[in-house]
Amino acid sequence: MTILTRERLFTVSLHIHQGDARQAKASLLRRDGDRFIATYDPERASLGTAVMLARVTLSSEGITVSEVILEGHDPDLTALYRAASKLLLDVEIASGLRVTEPAVRVLSEDPTQATYLIPEGWDLNDALGRLPAAFAAARPKVARNLKRIEQAKKESGGKIDHALDVVAVLVLETDDPDGVYDEMLQLLHQVRTERTTAAAPATVA
Repeated sequence: MTILTRERLFTVSLHIHQGDARQAKASLLRRDGDRFIATYDPERASLGTAVMLARVTLSSEGITVSEVILEGHDPDLTALYRAASKLLLDVEIASGLRVTEPAVRVLSEDPTQATYLIPEGWDLNDALGRLPAAFAAARPKVARNLKRIEQAKKESGGKIDHALDVVAVLVLETDDPDGVYDEMLQLLHQVRTERTTAAAPATVA
């Protein structure tokens, strides 16, 4: 399987605005430069549904949402959605007895299709603080590798942050850290070989 495809290397931010009943559909999605904007009517679609639909729509086009930014929403809710989106998680405020504390639940055989479930009425700032541990409990292998990537970013002094961010997204998407690292090493070896060949002096027959 080829992991480093052009589509997987293309990530975007998704900005969410609250609309009203005058818009044609419950949720609208449009492109704005290098980002996407979704506008939803809260009377016809919940915030969580609007975000999920936008992510699914973009995913079907080979586009990964690396960051969800709520515009004009509660600051704690905005911070929570942004942090969860960086882990490719949806957020659901759950009512009823099925959720007693914040937890990441993988809802299908695909581990990347996961949701951060938060009991209704739970303090959102507390839920944000619990997110790393909840994610690690649901996807421990990926969580360990993300920590290593963050450490590598610190040790590199920010020189290769973008490349490491791409690696992190690929690890999250594929659930295959070893496969991602193998392909990255192959790519680096190929680039190094091409540069060495190009720099070598031409031989005279």
